[in-house]
Amino acid sequence: LRSRTLTLAVNTLGLAAAVTLATSVIGVAAAWVAVRSDIPGRRIWATAFALPLVFPSYVGAFTILAALGPRGLLQGWLEPLGVDRLPDIGGFAGAFLALTLFTYPYVYLVAASALRGIDPAWEEAARTLGRSRWFVFRTVTLPLLRPALAGGALLVALYVLHDFGAVALMRFQTFTQAIFVQYKAAFDRTPAAILSLILVAIALVVVVFE
Repeated sequence: LRSRTLTLAVNTLGLAAAVTLATSVIGVAAAWVAVRSDIPGRRIWATAFALPLVFPSYVGAFTILAALGPRGLLQGWLEPLGVDRLPDIGGFAGAFLALTLFTYPYVYLVAASALRGIDPAWEEAARTLGRSRWFVFRTVTLPLLRPALAGGALLVALYVLHDFGAVALMRFQTFTQAIFVQYKAAFDRTPAAILSLILVAIALVVVVFE
């Protein structure tokens, strides 16, 4: 019941909710481009969109820090222009960016598979009634994608809840980071066990909610 436990819960749930929402938007958009659009090299894009799954989240976080951090590559390129230090990208913003960019394929792959299973005749019928592409997507395609989208969002939420590497590198305090510190630094490991039980309970609530 300590205030720090509440802070960890807010940080963890807030990060999970933000990443899940962002990956849902990116994943569905990528699935639409890969399955429904006529973009050149569509098959290549369909494979490229899934590539972030190859890299662990901590590799993504390290890459972002190396590129956009206070002493990163971007700062080196801007130094001739008088920029000697970029703002710190750590904390919530850095963890959100890293986890979003490297977990959206969970939504993309499920949404793309679901899109391939949807008969285009449903969308074409709506288009013949004079509806715009956005209206058809919002009222016809998206409701049909909802079950698949929920499954992909669940995977992302659970991934964020269990992630340690990205939040540790970005120095953002969540349950996993606090559990590790408590377990390694304290003689009494009971608090680490309690925090672990809370995290497991949160994960179970997410699964039941889905």
